[in-house]
Amino acid sequence: MDELAYSSRMVDWAPLGKLLLVMCLLIVGLITESIVVPMITFVIGILLMAYSTNMKIPLILSLAIGEAILIMIIGSGMISIMGDPNEPALWEGQILWFKIHMTATSFNKAWIIFIRAIAGVTLMLSFASSTPIPHLAQAFRSLHFPSEITELIVLIYRYAFLLLERFLVMIDAAQCRLGYNGSLTAMRSYGGAMAGTFIFSMEMAEKSEAALACRNYNGYFPIYRPPRKMSVMWPIVAIGSAVVLYVFGLYSVGWIDMQQIFAPLFGW
Repeated sequence: MDELAYSSRMVDWAPLGKLLLVMCLLIVGLITESIVVPMITFVIGILLMAYSTNMKIPLILSLAIGEAILIMIIGSGMISIMGDPNEPALWEGQILWFKIHMTATSFNKAWIIFIRAIAGVTLMLSFASSTPIPHLAQAFRSLHFPSEITELIVLIYRYAFLLLERFLVMIDAAQCRLGYNGSLTAMRSYGGAMAGTFIFSMEMAEKSEAALACRNYNGYFPIYRPPRKMSVMWPIVAIGSAVVLYVFGLYSVGWIDMQQIFAPLFGW
């Protein structure tokens, strides 16, 4: 993510401005009852990600996104089959101990929740993939967050790579010694690697504290190239976009009925 953020076209944008825009779009997508507004915010998130990264997403991040989408699909599916028993059923039955009672209301509700969730993922990824951690910490500092929190973010960012590298070295060492030959052996190998990483983290913390003290560390990491500050245009654009989408959502309620779209396919 860090390498992706520094190579982003949006890295020079004001971090607080990007965060304000994303939060405004997320909020308006959650409070509106129209399914059209979350669709619009989803498209905005996709366009921002495409502009930021040219959709060159690392494999591990793609797997994480796919897992999140799978969880959304399962959750939305559960919502769709838990309709009000007093309403006419589109589909009802029994699967194991689950009683299925899908109604038009629950089906449409599941779809709007799913689109809200996936729109939120794309918006937050567009922010995360274009904002390095030091820029985010500097933005929090400008908002007068407690210095302990902002410096802790920077410290974790600086030293997390060392712990990850140590953990991967232990995993490779165990693999060279057939440490994953069988499920029980693999669990022992992972447990040993995690325990070794924890011990290494304690040792590294002591050494790092002494090293920082020798360099006159007083609880503040200076940033010589601070990110751009938020201009007046950012609140105008972010809040204005949210207001426009909210008003549009009031008039677009019921424009898209997912139950009517899927009715010919399932014969409802």
